[in-house]
Amino acid sequence: MLRPVAAELATQAAALAERVTAALKAEGPEWFPDAESVAESVKSNEAHFRLIAEALERGGDPCRVDLPASTVEATRSVVHRQLALAAILRSYRLGHEMLWQWVFDRITARPADPAEQTAAVDLASRWLFAYVDAAVKQTEHEYAAEREAWMRSAAAARAEAITAILAGRERDQRRATNRLRYELARHHLGLIAWGVEATSDARAAQVVAAAGRAVGADATLTHSLGPQTHAAWLSRTTPFTEADLDPARLAAPAGVRVVLGEPAYGLDGFRRTHIEAAHARRVVMLAEPHTAPVARYRNMAVAALGTVDAEQARTFVIRVLGDLAADDEATFRLATTLASYLDENCSRTRTAERLMIHPNTVTYRVHQARQILGRGIDSDTLDVRVALALLPTLRGLPPAP
Repeated sequence: MLRPVAAELATQAAALAERVTAALKAEGPEWFPDAESVAESVKSNEAHFRLIAEALERGGDPCRVDLPASTVEATRSVVHRQLALAAILRSYRLGHEMLWQWVFDRITARPADPAEQTAAVDLASRWLFAYVDAAVKQTEHEYAAEREAWMRSAAAARAEAITAILAGRERDQRRATNRLRYELARHHLGLIAWGVEATSDARAAQVVAAAGRAVGADATLTHSLGPQTHAAWLSRTTPFTEADLDPARLAAPAGVRVVLGEPAYGLDGFRRTHIEAAHARRVVMLAEPHTAPVARYRNMAVAALGTVDAEQARTFVIRVLGDLAADDEATFRLATTLASYLDENCSRTRTAERLMIHPNTVTYRVHQARQILGRGIDSDTLDVRVALALLPTLRGLPPAP
């Protein structure tokens, strides 16, 4: 009973392949960025259906069928487009589902003895499951081998391409994408993770991988900046949200610091988000130990801008804050409370919630800080706010000559 079905499948392979690809594209449009990728999928699916038809007609062993050449090429293309193996596996599952329904309808539509029909359905089901299982195993092997070779050959070229982009020498987005083997026509989030202890290198690398999962990145590109420092770009086809960028979502283990740039799109965004992360790292290193394990550039942009000229920054902070810039923990605590108070529009309730202290403690500290400052804070506080933003970096700034 299966031979006539197999013969019909050979004539309907192209149409069925188009249906499978259309269903797959509707489910995952990001897997098909252009007409070429659609044609590639149709060609691969059609080759599978023709191979299945030919093997069924001659009674071939489903476990001893080699992948069609077009499927091998499609698998390599998936690697080069930086798509996960899950995209290919979904194609197999969907194709199996639609093909099985097609075969089942053909078997049950033919007049036959019920026992013979049941046997044909059972044979077809077991044969197709065996074929798909064998094909998936071969495809997984092809994907892994191609990815390993592609990544190995890409490493040196990628490092050179990153350097050219960050230096502003590379301005062609498509060429840069090919050199990086990382799609630039996406939204990027720059990240730098580094160890502050001698044994924290592995943990810093693990943080990069965890960050990619936390923000739902479609792809991650990493670049070593040193023995314990890793730069990374996390990319998505959809924009990052404020919730994605909440530092609380990115847990950094002890001995590791993480900074984030602001998300941005395309080649320029790739460069800009990394530069922001690098400035954020500079501020964090200046502010040690008064820093959180995970920090975002937006929350320290004033300090980043203000400390580009270290000598002027130090002079400005001391001139504006006076004794409130003293290098002791008690005074620093008063200054940081005042900074939060001003950030919260002089609301002691919101400041208390932010610092997790009692409102009366806020009132006391602000009063003490105001007395040390020797001026009012009800208006014209821009210079005070900027100086307070720079204050955590004061210890790390080089002393005036």
